[in-house]
Amino acid sequence: MSKQLLTVMTAVSACSIAAAVHAAPDQLVTERDTITSVSPFSQALARDEYRATEAGSPLRNQTTSAVSPLLYHSLVDYIYAETDSDEIWSDSELNAQLNLQLDMVNLAGFSPLFEDRVTRMQSLYQAQRFDEYDRLATDTLLLYISYIADVPELGKQWYFSESLVDALPRPSATEVELFVLAIENNTLQSYLRTLSSPMILQPGFDNAYIDLLAKSQLEVTAYEQSGLLRKGDLVDLEQYGHLLARLADSEFYVEEKENGLFDDSLETAIKQFQALYGLEDDGIIGPNTLQWLNKSAKEKLRILALNAERSRLWPQQRDNIILVNVPSFELEYWGEGQARFESKVIVGRLTRQTPIFETKMDSLIVNPTWNVPWKIMVKDIIPKVKNDPTYLFAQRFEILEGWHNRVVVDPTMINWQEVQAKRFPYRMRQQAGSSNALGQYKFNTPNDRAIFLHDTPGKHLFNESSRAYSSGCVRVEHADKFAQVLLEHQGKLLNDLSTYRSNKAISFKQRIPVHIIYQTAWLEDGKAHFRADVYQYDMRRDDVTETAMTKN
Repeated sequence: MSKQLLTVMTAVSACSIAAAVHAAPDQLVTERDTITSVSPFSQALARDEYRATEAGSPLRNQTTSAVSPLLYHSLVDYIYAETDSDEIWSDSELNAQLNLQLDMVNLAGFSPLFEDRVTRMQSLYQAQRFDEYDRLATDTLLLYISYIADVPELGKQWYFSESLVDALPRPSATEVELFVLAIENNTLQSYLRTLSSPMILQPGFDNAYIDLLAKSQLEVTAYEQSGLLRKGDLVDLEQYGHLLARLADSEFYVEEKENGLFDDSLETAIKQFQALYGLEDDGIIGPNTLQWLNKSAKEKLRILALNAERSRLWPQQRDNIILVNVPSFELEYWGEGQARFESKVIVGRLTRQTPIFETKMDSLIVNPTWNVPWKIMVKDIIPKVKNDPTYLFAQRFEILEGWHNRVVVDPTMINWQEVQAKRFPYRMRQQAGSSNALGQYKFNTPNDRAIFLHDTPGKHLFNESSRAYSSGCVRVEHADKFAQVLLEHQGKLLNDLSTYRSNKAISFKQRIPVHIIYQTAWLEDGKAHFRADVYQYDMRRDDVTETAMTKN
């Protein structure tokens, strides 16, 4: 949150901010459109286009002006004239709500453009140049509206790979007129709510945010230890207070003992802390637990803000949908607003990541065969065959002439020591059975990436707290139960699926949307939960050069 919002908060209680954030929404259309009439609005657009042309730069690449910091100067003039307004953001609660949303984008760390805007707003507010602040706030809201409109197309690259640096196209006539109507009808609070990310609207978000914000302003001493610590050990007395303080930051409170004994109460607090961060809740303080104990409130605030913006990408409907969250290694199947099935999953390792995408499940395959992907065949299977000629037989692999040819090739007729893996002309298929990599069930999701959900014979890996082991597909714990739940929801009542001995495909009457998402922070029961950044998508992107943005 910016400093000017802190100033506002001194006069506005947390409860009033929460009320502003959670006000009832109006039903507003936010699609972009075109302008066919010569209206004052379209004239404003033309003036902005002319100004950008005169400056020798397209508007999309113009982040600031030598004369004015406004991106959409004529649109701002139009809005104040059309609404007969001198100030739009003088109400403290309204101003706080605007700044909360802008600060989410700023704190998330993916946009130097928004960082520049928020910094300018801070400076003007602190200097009590309220007229200039008001117009810049309006101009920044127009940028924010344009940003939201582009999230469906560009959000993934902003949130996971590339920075948002350049100015965005101006908002459409429809988007601007909705803003104007909200000013004229005195419904700006409910209008701003329609622009919020879904996570901001969740119960407890504002409290979690304000708590982290307050703690991020404090100086905190890191807790240090060597080796492992468990119940019965004595914590170094110089570090003991720091440990209890770090636990208290996450609202786990332990009464201090004079001798620093690691007692039952400390073990309980450590287990609760570990569960909050997705760690193995064994009550032992090791490297991973130590890392999360020392994670700063400032960094958690950034991660929370980044994930709040990411929540714009994820579906909110819970009528018939499968959600896989990669960092939490969890799957949820929702039907008619109820969680029908929840499970641990195993996802792709760092070098073979499970992609963030959406597809649809159209069938269940019992006792599946596995057509080995070319990359896995080249990098994994062929090297194993070279080392152990019996590997193919032991694991029930067949060699077929090609991807469109089912003629079986005798593997003993191949000189494996002379095979060049990348030039191997055949394909491999693993027969159904207990050793099949897909286990007993394949949940079919046709897509170009060849990513699907399936059972696994390696069930011991579900005991691990961090489960990034696959080559990209998603392995589901309790796949047999998942299969039964899916079929029941499809209206198919079959006998025990484990009795099937041959390969069988069961088509679904209704395809089920499957969304693989990447959320390292979320709200649950009003409390912020965090997970390790398994694919390193949360890292700040500070590699933007000085020339990428021009500042006055």
